[in-house]
Amino acid sequence: MKWQTSVLSAILTVAALSSISAEAQRAAAPDGNAMASGNAPMGAPMGDNHVGQWFYKYDAIRRAAQMTPQERQRADNLMSKGLSIVVPGPEKAITGQLLVKLVNKNRVAADQMKGLPLYKETEQLHRGYYQYFATAQGLFSDYLKVQTDILARDNNGAMIATGLMNRKQQLAALDEGNKELDAQLRQQYNIPAYRY
Repeated sequence: MKWQTSVLSAILTVAALSSISAEAQRAAAPDGNAMASGNAPMGAPMGDNHVGQWFYKYDAIRRAAQMTPQERQRADNLMSKGLSIVVPGPEKAITGQLLVKLVNKNRVAADQMKGLPLYKETEQLHRGYYQYFATAQGLFSDYLKVQTDILARDNNGAMIATGLMNRKQQLAALDEGNKELDAQLRQQYNIPAYRY
């Protein structure tokens, strides 16, 4: 039962890593291009600053993949309820809805990262965040499987739940590395810091 409590903690920790801003979702077009209107939105880099343009679009994708403050509060409340997320009832349903939302947001973010131009200056960060969003999508999807069936197994026959904590830690390490690289590149190219 201790690992089940750890699973809940991991779900909510990973969810916190994937926080979303509804404002950024409205700003980003379905193809991931935050400048779909043809005119540069306020705050967008002007001219032939391809690195600045890339960061502008990438920031919109990141914001769209984050939880709103209300979602973060709901996640914190769920974390305090322990194993109730796997017991039938309202907490399980709410957690399931949150997980479905996070799966979808990370899928969209991964697709939008694929749609960004790949520049040598930002290639490592680009690939890192694509990997992060794709990995988070798979992880949240597996949390959903475990929520439905605590004994769910992967394609190799191993119990999914037993590997979730390790996968969550790997995702958190990837996120930390991406954030460090992000900060270095922003400083190198004089790009404003990422803000929620």
